Amino acid sequence: MYQSDLIIDGIQADKLMALQLEKALSGVKDQALEQASKIGDGATRLMFYTSCFTDNYQDVCAKLKEEDIRFLDGVAQLVKKRDIIYRMIHTYFEEIFRFKTQNQLEAIKASLLKAGVVISASALNNQTFVIGITTTICLGISFNASIIKWTSKASTLAVTGLGLYGTVQHAAESAERLRLMAPMYYNSLYLQKLEMMYFLVEPIFIKARAFESDVVSTIIKMVN
Repeated sequence: MYQSDLIIDGIQADKLMALQLEKALSGVKDQALEQASKIGDGATRLMFYTSCFTDNYQDVCAKLKEEDIRFLDGVAQLVKKRDIIYRMIHTYFEEIFRFKTQNQLEAIKASLLKAGVVISASALNNQTFVIGITTTICLGISFNASIIKWTSKASTLAVTGLGLYGTVQHAAESAERLRLMAPMYYNSLYLQKLEMMYFLVEPIFIKARAFESDVVSTIIKMVN
């Protein structure tokens, strides 16, 4: 998929290119602060690992190790299948539309059409509707912009191990937020080894208030 290719290109960027990118952005305050934040997150996560040397915090150590492994599992999915962005969005809507009736689908489609959102589906049933919505969102301008933004960060973060490890910490915190807000969706992603990749789409979900708003409002906000 297009979005996943962008992420892979960013992760695989040559270190020299990453250094050049960092130099080019060195005068931009927001970028510098964000980089420093990621490095700080990486250092904090490494500090957490000191708990492994004490018997009282073995559960903390085990959790960190599992998150690291799950993050690598997610990256492996990204490299091998290159469609994880599509899959995460599809999984979300699959849960929502699983038990919708034909009349409900017609009403949702009509509401979307009024808002200028056209969902292309060969036949109006749950599965084709989910595919149509997922495709429309993944091709959306705002959605692609958020993925491209993360890709540029990945190249810069590759400069330091702490910065990159800060991304793991960020992914772990994002996955935990999802587990608390939407346990069923979290479990669906977990079964696909994708829960640690949720941070890639979290900004879109937050903007769309995906776990608070009605489905029509969520789709409109994700598309626009």
